[in-house]
Amino acid sequence: MKPTNNKSLLHFLFETMHKLDNKEIDIETAKSQANLAKQANNALRYELDRASLQIKIEEANGVRSNSIKIRDIEINNPEA
Repeated sequence: MKPTNNKSLLHFLFETMHKLDNKEIDIETAKSQANLAKQANNALRYELDRASLQIKIEEANGVRSNSIKIRDIEINNPEA
């Protein structure tokens, strides 16, 4: 799997537009690829938002006497 970041995602989109313009792919293929790129972008945005929230919580915990905790819903077994 190729590493994915905003730069590689943008490159993929421009490459797809170029292929569509040159009739190397059809409109349905381009739409499918655009939808996948949108999902990838949403996942990247989620990670950035999550990291930002964690930083804000850590900063808030530094000035509060009781700690704020974010519930980690991604853990399968939080007891483990």
